[in-house]
Amino acid sequence: MASTPEWKLSTGTARVFPAKDGSLADPVILAADGQTGATDFAAFEAGVGHSSYWVLGELRKRSRDLILVGYNDAAAPLAERAKAVEEAISRTISEQSAFSPLVVGGIGEGALVARYALAHMEFQHVDHQTGTYFSYNGTTPTQEQEIAQLRGMGDWPARPRTLNLVSGEFKSNLDAEEFDESKTGAANPGGSAITKELGSWLLEKIG
Repeated sequence: MASTPEWKLSTGTARVFPAKDGSLADPVILAADGQTGATDFAAFEAGVGHSSYWVLGELRKRSRDLILVGYNDAAAPLAERAKAVEEAISRTISEQSAFSPLVVGGIGEGALVARYALAHMEFQHVDHQTGTYFSYNGTTPTQEQEIAQLRGMGDWPARPRTLNLVSGEFKSNLDAEEFDESKTGAANPGGSAITKELGSWLLEKIG
């Protein structure tokens, strides 16, 4: 079985799952949740490949690629982790076989990391070519992150459409009105990174 292509990033790693032919056409970039130490890619991959809702398989049915982004240190400052997402976005754009707007999001703290990455790229006048940003059970920034890091860049990325997904067991402190669209679903029974209900809603929105 062929090994999964991997990109070494300055502050993390990306694992690449092309939908077909080894090239990237319609990529979805998913940033990992926070934890201690380096991202556990075995657990991350198990979550997107779980039998209760096979995220990777559902994306492949729609000819969409999946790129998982993890960190060398999941407890590192927000800007450091976001650098891995920014580099993954730039690498994805350079390797796309044809132009298609990116879908970029994250799970838990990963949603905040992706939000920062996109806002920072816009602040630096870098074209992230992202059409949709999504947050799955996204965490709120700390006061320090909000004041010292996000607020100076406009707090949110301005260009992509923003989607908010919250499963029933998660108590979100994010304001649903800050997103273009928001969906709350049943609790995640465990195993899959994203519930079938919310994953299906997301795929419907991104096409």
